[in-house]
Amino acid sequence: MDARLVGKRIQAVRKARGLTQEQLSQMVDLSPNYLSNIETGLKTPKLDTFVEIMNALQCDANALLADVVDATTTQESGQISKALAELPASEQRRIMKVIQVLINEAKDQM
Repeated sequence: MDARLVGKRIQAVRKARGLTQEQLSQMVDLSPNYLSNIETGLKTPKLDTFVEIMNALQCDANALLADVVDATTTQESGQISKALAELPASEQRRIMKVIQVLINEAKDQM
């Protein structure tokens, strides 16, 4: 597992939630220095610490492990479907044409 990628995800979600390292570290009872080490990939948190971080950030493991776990593509495709459903039908068709071209190209390269 690439701890740097997980750390970057934690940092990105933290920032998206408008939290500083200091605030998140207080929420999960970690030192700001240790949280910084997690975010830079120098340290890998224990599972219970990882769960505390997820709970504090109000996100699931897929959000933080998307770069290192292959199974997260299922969730990502669900997110794409949801976003697509919110668009007008004409935009949905246009985007689906683009996706189909990309799928065909990917199959050709296999």
